Amino acid sequence: MSPEQPDLSPAPKPERTARIAKAVAGAGDATHFVPAESGYLEVPVVELDQETLVYRADNGRVLSELTDAARARDTPLDTLKSNADTGDIQHLLHDLLIEKARDPGGPIYAELERFGRQTDPLLIREDGTVLNGNRRLASMRQLVATDPDRYGGFSTVRAAVLPEGLTEQEIEFIEAALQMAPDLKLDYGWINRRLKLRQHAADMGPDRVVEAYRFPGPDAIDRELAELALAEAYLDWAGEPGRFQRLAAQEETFTALQTQLASVQQTHLAQLWRRIGFAMIRARDMLDRNILHYFPFTDPVPPVTRNWVPRSLAEDNGIAERQPEGENRPLDKPDANRLLPLVSDPAQAETTALAAMALMDTLKGNQERLLGFARLHNLLRNANKKLEGMKVDELTEEQRRAIRAQLAAIQQYAGAVTPDDEARYHADPQGPGVRSTVRRTWKRARRLME
Repeated sequence: MSPEQPDLSPAPKPERTARIAKAVAGAGDATHFVPAESGYLEVPVVELDQETLVYRADNGRVLSELTDAARARDTPLDTLKSNADTGDIQHLLHDLLIEKARDPGGPIYAELERFGRQTDPLLIREDGTVLNGNRRLASMRQLVATDPDRYGGFSTVRAAVLPEGLTEQEIEFIEAALQMAPDLKLDYGWINRRLKLRQHAADMGPDRVVEAYRFPGPDAIDRELAELALAEAYLDWAGEPGRFQRLAAQEETFTALQTQLASVQQTHLAQLWRRIGFAMIRARDMLDRNILHYFPFTDPVPPVTRNWVPRSLAEDNGIAERQPEGENRPLDKPDANRLLPLVSDPAQAETTALAAMALMDTLKGNQERLLGFARLHNLLRNANKKLEGMKVDELTEEQRRAIRAQLAAIQQYAGAVTPDDEARYHADPQGPGVRSTVRRTWKRARRLME
């Protein structure tokens, strides 16, 4: 074994438990307070040899990395966790934890290396499994192995020992309260946090998770788990199931995508945008534009982008009849189902992304030409409904003057709509033509003022 690689072959569990019980029996007055569901537990602090302790495999900070490692070994994650007490898995966990300990966002290793002093006790179970402090233990072990003369004091560590008899749910609550609450020195990483949250939600129930995580309510659980499910769906679609580390730096991308997909009310359109979003994520390094500036990662500009772009893609692929310029006819479910396979091919991700983004650029730069009549028609239709429900005696004199001021413009516009325009909108199954709508709106306004 390399002199810089610590020996991580743990003692058998019964032996570790006996050593710790003996240490607790002879413990002094030092205690440590631990947040639990029933309040703070006061537990004894003891000195233990490093070999008495083992890393916890069910460690939220390295859960996604451990998932990747299990996949690389062609081993189920649960099998890997069940072998956590072996030297092989302990070495694997050590390497993952050291990398985390050296993260500049929470430089535990650098701090211990500089000062050579343990300031806070680890928190362990009665069998030596480290519940809180795995990165610190990895750092102290590595420093002793690298320079035993300077860091020999780390050969023994201080640890607070939880009492025997705690249930797994109680253990999970303590871990959540310690690790997932706000103001951590090093963030868990968005994937690891959500993977652990899913475990906690299944084991503890939503009410206890809300309390332990300091969430404002159970909706926060649903939101984060939906973001995790979206990331998993993307990896499955991309042919890389479980490769969570590929998404480690893309929290903003998936949180934004989940938010925008929730704003698409029609299910068939949401399915299309989900796949278009996946294509944009996969192709992002090949594009010359930032995908976060486009829907479905930011608010659509204009809002009708949600329908107009999929409709235009369907038209460009010969699926839907090409609509006259100025309209925004809905893309129906059958046509959406025919379009879905075309935007779902990972091999065509760049083509799909470029096509959708080009349509969004076109629509944004030509809104009046492409949407002008449709917007006017909707505005007039809404005005017609409002006038229909108004009563004369409820209007102030100022409101009456404002209506009179608009009557002349409305009447003048009614004569400006061409027969071609009228025919086009009469053919629209969504409602009557623009000119007839204008006239009806004008007549209602006149009756209101008589």
